[in-house]
Amino acid sequence: MAHKGKEVIEASGMPPVAAKAAKYRSFEGLRERFRIGEEYEIVLMREDESHLTLKPGCFMLSLNLLEAGLRLPMPEIAKELLRSWKVAPIQLTPNSWRTIFVFCIICRKKKIEATAEIFRNHFSLACSLQSGMGIVYVKHCTNRMRINFSPQLSNNKGWTGHLFSVGRRKGVDIPEWDFPVRVMEPLRRADIPPFLIREAAAASQLLNTVGVNHAEGYLTEYKLVKYKLSRAWDEEEIAAGRDQKEMASYAEMIPVSLCSMRLDEGGSAKGPA
Repeated sequence: MAHKGKEVIEASGMPPVAAKAAKYRSFEGLRERFRIGEEYEIVLMREDESHLTLKPGCFMLSLNLLEAGLRLPMPEIAKELLRSWKVAPIQLTPNSWRTIFVFCIICRKKKIEATAEIFRNHFSLACSLQSGMGIVYVKHCTNRMRINFSPQLSNNKGWTGHLFSVGRRKGVDIPEWDFPVRVMEPLRRADIPPFLIREAAAASQLLNTVGVNHAEGYLTEYKLVKYKLSRAWDEEEIAAGRDQKEMASYAEMIPVSLCSMRLDEGGSAKGPA
């Protein structure tokens, strides 16, 4: 499994660099730490590329979004929210993703079906102007469920600088991305709270008094798998005991390091800068 963490795929189709090599962001340990399947390509981004860059056949992510609990394949509720808001995954701040996944876990613990409609009845979308063009975040609606995180997680600065793209590996059958991938300014009407009927309305009301502090404690890899927000353990992981409580903190101990990699005109790596 250690080899998985070291694997990155060089960006393809880039224009040649005449004077000097371009610098790319490279992540050591990314695939192993966040259990990214071999069917996905990790495509390096140039350091001068922003969250507005879109590579053919890819969508963009940030290391910080994975740290917030986002996993591949993406849970259905996450894709439904992206479609409802008409935003790409990279447009949501890390704490917004944390809020979505903690909401899902709380619903499961209370035996409530977590749906995009119920989530949007408790949280609304707002622009995060200080984070960059098109960046949005979710905020609590009045007299609704409240999910709070530790103060050190409230600072969003820098997370859009830890970018990489995700593509499909050649020869692997992965469906087309069924969520927006291009950064667009969200439409105001996209965030109108849905009208809930009967069972959904009753379930939503049960969540009105729920309040969670330091909610990041819900988002360990062990719990993400337990509540079906990350893919099930494979045979190799089960053989290593990853599905046991005694190994609950194993994934969080796998280091991920960000470094610069120079690629010359021919695309060969010159090593970390």
